[in-house]
Amino acid sequence: MNIRKMMLLAVLFVAGQMQAQEELKVCGQNVQNYFMTLDRGRTDPTNATWSSPNSFYNTAEGFNKKTSMLISALAPLQADIYAFNEVECKPEVLPYLAQKMGEANGYTYAAVADGLDYDTSDPNNASGVIKSGYIYRTDKVKTYGENKSAAIGYSYYIYPNQMRIQTFECIQSGERFTLTMNHFKAGSTEDDMSKRITNMSALLQAFSLALDPDILVMGDLNSQMGEECLNMLVNAGYEEQILKYDPTGANVYSHCYGGGELIDHVFANASMAAQVTAAQVYHIANYCSLSDEDKAYSDHDPYMVTLSLDKDAYKPDLIYYTKATSVSTDKEYLMVCDLNGGLKAAKPVPAGKDYDYLYTESVTEENGAIALAECHFAFTFEDAGNNTYYVKDANGRYVYQNNNGGSYYATVAATTNISLAQPFSVTLQGDGTFKILNTVSNCYFQGMVYNSTTPEFALYDQARNFRYMPWLYEKSDGKPTSSITEIPSFSQQSMTIYDLQGRKVSTTLKSGLYIMNGKKVLVK
Repeated sequence: MNIRKMMLLAVLFVAGQMQAQEELKVCGQNVQNYFMTLDRGRTDPTNATWSSPNSFYNTAEGFNKKTSMLISALAPLQADIYAFNEVECKPEVLPYLAQKMGEANGYTYAAVADGLDYDTSDPNNASGVIKSGYIYRTDKVKTYGENKSAAIGYSYYIYPNQMRIQTFECIQSGERFTLTMNHFKAGSTEDDMSKRITNMSALLQAFSLALDPDILVMGDLNSQMGEECLNMLVNAGYEEQILKYDPTGANVYSHCYGGGELIDHVFANASMAAQVTAAQVYHIANYCSLSDEDKAYSDHDPYMVTLSLDKDAYKPDLIYYTKATSVSTDKEYLMVCDLNGGLKAAKPVPAGKDYDYLYTESVTEENGAIALAECHFAFTFEDAGNNTYYVKDANGRYVYQNNNGGSYYATVAATTNISLAQPFSVTLQGDGTFKILNTVSNCYFQGMVYNSTTPEFALYDQARNFRYMPWLYEKSDGKPTSSITEIPSFSQQSMTIYDLQGRKVSTTLKSGLYIMNGKKVLVK
């Protein structure tokens, strides 16, 4: 191979690697009531300390000082996207922060338009007071689609403006990801935690608005790991990235209350997590992190996640499910019927709802097994005694039926409260299906096609010719021995390219990612 051809191939390979991966830094920060409005009825403008920070905004001097501290702390991080909680819900606030950030670090920033404005007309609805929002480097990224509320199905309280979802696109590579910035209900009472479950239920539904499937969840979620609302997100396949990468390990915190707690989070779904390379909290804002509280601009510290965007980064191991002939309490199961000419697996009651029909996911069986890249619709069986089981969905909720004056609804109810769970008997039928019978209501799971169009599962007390009992597919520990046909791999033996003098040459390329005529070419 001559020198020119070797140089050309080297350039192609390096260019391919550079264009396939693009680094972005995303910084999150609760700015603790960043208000441009000065007169908010505060009573003591002279006592502007961070033990009573709201009084800070009664003077222009206080607002300018807070802005200066905020920008001085965050600009050196040189993030490509800044996502904020507790910004005053006025249209000029985020553009003002974008301008100040650009002046500080030399880049041009723009605010993501959201169409929101200050509104206190309803004294019971604080949605017009504060919001979450974004600013971004215009030479690095651009918005893709609209900025929308992530409070799907819930219009009350303060969440529609504080839970936002936006897809971004990298200008150089065209790679995209979806970022949702959230502020959940604060407080430690049972009612507060219940409201946070409502927040999370709404957010889980909002993922359907994502214009790119790589989803990053950020914000002041006012919850530590282990709380039910975060368990819901983990059960949906999202992994906390700060705890994964932060060098302080188990001692990481973002807010100081009772010694410090991690309540600001970065979660990523599997495809997004494969593109995360770093995540960390920076103790440069919180007054409990600083010896001089006069330098603190918020009661929360900023945090940042670094992304290496590459749509080919996620190569999951397949999960296999094979037909079961019995159930076990230590396995996961798909509930499957042949509906509308294809196999359909039951999914959990939709997040944000207490009851509904079980809608379905299309699956394909090959050689007696179903192979999935990831699965968030499997069910488990817990021992309920007397050869019966509690049935739990992939979101960690027990299924049961509501009794309406003695007549049970066909829809499936779901709860995390085990006291409401109802036992089911599970019996193998002669055709390989299972009779999964609710021993309280005497109804059993059946698949059907509603109005001849919608495949779904529900609990019915009798079988009819258009209702079907399900097969159960059990999760395998590895690939089944009944080998599933592998997806063929193609090798590029040779190809014609042009050398630096424009002459055609033919060569065999090594494995790698190349850019040819502006398009990615993967050679295996």
